[in-house]
Amino acid sequence: MPGEPRADTFEEDTRRLLQRRLRLTFSVLGGVSLFYAVSELTQLLVPVEERQNSTLVPLLTVLLGAGMALLAWRCRGGLRSSHELSTLDAGAMTLTCWVMSFSMTQVTPASEGAASIVLGGTYVFMARAVLLPSSGRRTAWLGVMALLPAGLVATRLRVEAFAPAARPEDWLNQGWLVLRNLGVTVFLAALTSRVIYGLRRQVRENAQIGQYRLREKIGQGGMGAVYRATHALLRRDTALKVLLPDRVGTSGSSRFEREVKLTAQLTHQNTVAIFDYGRTPDGVFYYAMEYLEGGDLERLVEYAGPLPPARAVWILEQLCGALAEAHALGLIHRDVKPSNVILCERGREGDIAKICDFGLVKDLNASGDAALTQENALTGTPLYLAPESITAPETVDARADLYSLGALAHFLLTGEPVFSGKSVVEVCAAHLHEPPLRPSSRQAHVPAELDAVVLRCLEKKPEARFADTLELRAALRACTLSDTWDTSRAEAWWTLHREPFRAHRLSRRAPSSGPAAARGALRIDVRERGADDESRA
Repeated sequence: MPGEPRADTFEEDTRRLLQRRLRLTFSVLGGVSLFYAVSELTQLLVPVEERQNSTLVPLLTVLLGAGMALLAWRCRGGLRSSHELSTLDAGAMTLTCWVMSFSMTQVTPASEGAASIVLGGTYVFMARAVLLPSSGRRTAWLGVMALLPAGLVATRLRVEAFAPAARPEDWLNQGWLVLRNLGVTVFLAALTSRVIYGLRRQVRENAQIGQYRLREKIGQGGMGAVYRATHALLRRDTALKVLLPDRVGTSGSSRFEREVKLTAQLTHQNTVAIFDYGRTPDGVFYYAMEYLEGGDLERLVEYAGPLPPARAVWILEQLCGALAEAHALGLIHRDVKPSNVILCERGREGDIAKICDFGLVKDLNASGDAALTQENALTGTPLYLAPESITAPETVDARADLYSLGALAHFLLTGEPVFSGKSVVEVCAAHLHEPPLRPSSRQAHVPAELDAVVLRCLEKKPEARFADTLELRAALRACTLSDTWDTSRAEAWWTLHREPFRAHRLSRRAPSSGPAAARGALRIDVRERGADDESRA
């Protein structure tokens, strides 16, 4: 299935959670600091000789609050590195305790300052243990680093308050009293972190649907989310598609069940294989399919640029075979696009193309399921949409997939879609009225014979295209190319680019740039065509 590489997405999820919680923690500490600063400013109304605290206390508290606000702002936006998040955590906690300890040396009497240090350290580290995902060991280490200096300052204050003579035994007694309380704080905070962190890991390890243990989320579509999972007994990686909660219902579950049943009919080696289908006791629908360690064609072109004609033909021939089987069974994919084709390695062979996501498939042999196939709706992705899918979606047949294949071929050869625009309307209008450019006009290395094959797929009238995908495959094989692509060259490419391509896919997990209309699936009710256009990302 649309498989991203086997990266430890749990680690990425942990970083995202840590960043969100750090932002919350810094916001709370900043708010509390500013609250105390305002309360301390009331001391300015008291005559100087009667003030308990130095004016330095509210100033330091304001600065601490401002610093926390800056750190909270830093945790907005993009995902930060593990090193940066760890540094922010340790630095902020340590700075808070040290600033608090220094400011309390300005408080009179000294006993009150010492008590404030102990209470403040307790509040800060218990809050951290509850809010931030952290191991018990890290919490204990951080607690010692931040609270030991604070404990020494509090000990000095207590000695000044209760033992002006400052005998060694007084230092020992007061130090033991302070460090004992702070030690209890560190112990309880570490225990809290250990319990909460352990529970989260346990939940992650035991997240299971049916016989499948969830490992990581690898994608999400209009109908469901896709996870990499492991079968509890077979220990085999599997892609598990789960119906999204907001799609549960008679219509949603019927569509989901229909998708898996239709896809399960397909046995071609270039179609994603379905293993299992089920429903959990609490009503979660899912189906399991082969997990593909590879990337989709959109990411491939982003990484490698326009493909050599021989390699593009190699991929297109495989897709023709997969769609030929579907069309022979009366199934039209209706959403052929780069992100729905996974290029991967199988066994020792590279560049194996797998077509997936049959969520919009139309069954020409079915009856009574018009509501499920949405025959009154334009359904697909605008950049790869056949003209008849726009003007008369209820009449589309297998030749609509041929048009989408032509648009896909153009993208592989040039790195650009056939048509583009600032809105769905512009893209659809181009499909209806504008002649497509020859791929060679954008990439000179594309031969004229391949130009002709792509342009024939992109004919506005279905009858002007190839009769079927087998005829298209024959035309592709008949093209005279200046180079060849075979299993040995594919294997060599994957050996050289496996890890860099993997790194690229990880860095591009967010949706690619460009108009949302160009990326998303489009859904327009034909009966309300006069209304505003709607797009479904």
